Amino acid sequence: MKFFRKIGADSIAWSLRRLHCPVKKDDLVLEVGSGGNPYPRANVLCDAYLETIERHFDPLIYDRPTVLAFGENLPFRDNVFDFVIASHVLEHSPDPDKFLSEIQRVGRAGYIETPNAFFERLCSYPMHRLEIMQENGELIIYKKTASAEDKYLNNLFSNTVSALFPKWVSKHPFNFHIRYYWSKEHGGIKYRIINPNYKFDWHFKQEENSSSSISFKNKIRKITISLLRNIFSQNKRNKHLNIINYLKCIKCGSDVLERNVSAIQCLKCGQKYKIINKNIIDFFNL
Repeated sequence: MKFFRKIGADSIAWSLRRLHCPVKKDDLVLEVGSGGNPYPRANVLCDAYLETIERHFDPLIYDRPTVLAFGENLPFRDNVFDFVIASHVLEHSPDPDKFLSEIQRVGRAGYIETPNAFFERLCSYPMHRLEIMQENGELIIYKKTASAEDKYLNNLFSNTVSALFPKWVSKHPFNFHIRYYWSKEHGGIKYRIINPNYKFDWHFKQEENSSSSISFKNKIRKITISLLRNIFSQNKRNKHLNIINYLKCIKCGSDVLERNVSAIQCLKCGQKYKIINKNIIDFFNL
């Protein structure tokens, strides 16, 4: 990736970034907000939805141990993961304090990637709740007070350069995104919320999935991504992971759980968590 950046091929470097994960071979990696295109190196996946417009209705990939849960209330034991990936998920959070606290609780180190505040302010994604910048190793977080924080600027953008903008982002992706590595060894995630007392009084409405045709180019892209994921994932190891060893009950906090064919049950409080499609544990729809 560094080579391509050095020769000015940022778009290629950006495409290859998902193959880079600074961990050892035996490290256990969690991805929060894994969606329809998880990082190959992630061993365990976590997402809140089977399908959602927030990832353009891409179906959830669950080719390794997977849980349905919110990032603000993760069903994992403390410090069980060596590395936690949170790529394009923090900006969706209604409670960034809780989200960042949770990924630090379950992991020893990690990586956060989001659109930067400039990108967000121009495009005003209605499903994003936060604008995020990075200054001197610190994440600066602003809670959006409306789906479009600056409607006048957003209208100017839409009526002038919005058609050109995807090409700019594609050519210079590193200029429009935050890439933040952290570790507990070096003090954890350093961040500041500009308006911490703001309570969200607007909501993004989830829409029903409307079937739409996929272009030939996107089909080829999806096939290529799937092949790369199979090549670079720890498939053999992932198939033998016993996810029970990493979970806790989100109702009572106990880590004494038992698995059967259709559910996982907490032996302390009796709470059951349904298993979907043999590989997805649902901690969301209780």
